[in-house]
Amino acid sequence: MATSIDMGHGAGLQQQEAVTLMRKKFILLFSILFVLIALSGAYIVEGTQAYMRYQQTVIAGQHYCSDQPPIHICIDAPKAIFSAFYPSYLATHYPLIAVDYSSSSTRTLFISATISSFTGTQTQTVRATSDVQQVYILPPLLANGQVLRTMTSELQTSLHIVITDSNKHTYYLNDIPLLLHSRWLMQWSWANRLQIAAWVTPNDKAVSTLVTNASQYLSLQRPPVPQAMVGYNNTTATPQQITDQVDAIYDALRGHIHYIQASVPYTGNDGSAGVTENIKLPFEVLQQQSGMCIELTTLLASAVEHIGLHAEIVIIPGHAFLGVAVKADDSRFEYWDAVDLNAGVAGDSANVAADKLYTTNLHQHTIVDTIQIQTARKADIGPMFYI
Repeated sequence: MATSIDMGHGAGLQQQEAVTLMRKKFILLFSILFVLIALSGAYIVEGTQAYMRYQQTVIAGQHYCSDQPPIHICIDAPKAIFSAFYPSYLATHYPLIAVDYSSSSTRTLFISATISSFTGTQTQTVRATSDVQQVYILPPLLANGQVLRTMTSELQTSLHIVITDSNKHTYYLNDIPLLLHSRWLMQWSWANRLQIAAWVTPNDKAVSTLVTNASQYLSLQRPPVPQAMVGYNNTTATPQQITDQVDAIYDALRGHIHYIQASVPYTGNDGSAGVTENIKLPFEVLQQQSGMCIELTTLLASAVEHIGLHAEIVIIPGHAFLGVAVKADDSRFEYWDAVDLNAGVAGDSANVAADKLYTTNLHQHTIVDTIQIQTARKADIGPMFYI
């Protein structure tokens, strides 16, 4: 009898344990389910936000289209423009803003574009037909480019597009958001490498004054020295006389300009695409009496180009310095590094040190890029502006 009671009691305990175990399993399953629901909810929210960001990016890069029968219009516009590059866009007729248009009945359209606070208005007259056609439009800078003088900060503006016909009927009217980057901002990439020449301003008054002041340092160079800053002097100047002129420019900066340590982020390929750097123009460097390596190199290049010499900017990892052709046919270059200005090193000694720096990096295969200013000029990349 006792045995049956014990057996019944044991069966009851087993049943209770089974129920308890089942409850724990349900609790665990519900906990896991709750966590999964929470995680999936967070994933959905984040995924939705990511998708929205993606859509915003895509939309910003897509056409802005409008249909007003019989006209169909699509505008392809950038989200942002590097204002320092804009003069070269104008010179090369760069396809920055594209307008696709068509009409079910043939008619004349007037397409006008203005970048508010930055350009004037450009109007293109086109003949719209049933075939989709495309026209590029690029309005001219205000005040012959002098508007860039004040472009030292980001400007959120708009691209104003108006399209009308000969009866002054408006078929398209839009203000497309546009970010104008500061003229100080250089975007380093292989595709943009030549744009650094925009910071080389040989006809700037401040650069002209620097070259005039440098003339007095010619007498300090090794004879026979040229009587003036005459460049190649119709190719008759010797390599030493070319070197003397660059040494004199360097000496004119010595004691007046302070070198600031800062790295150049350019890696020589599009692996660095999107990396930007603020670079001041030569007249600003002279006003502030200080600059980092790329700023002082473009200043030296400006003075060198002012007297007709051929300059190049040599980039090694994190650093930039000047190269100058000491023969008019560019068969021989010598080098100067602005880093030596802080030590009060004379131009001829700076030349010796920079030549060694170049040779060392050449042998180590660590020259990132060599950007010849003449090459940039041939590509219609001129000085940003003059003052």
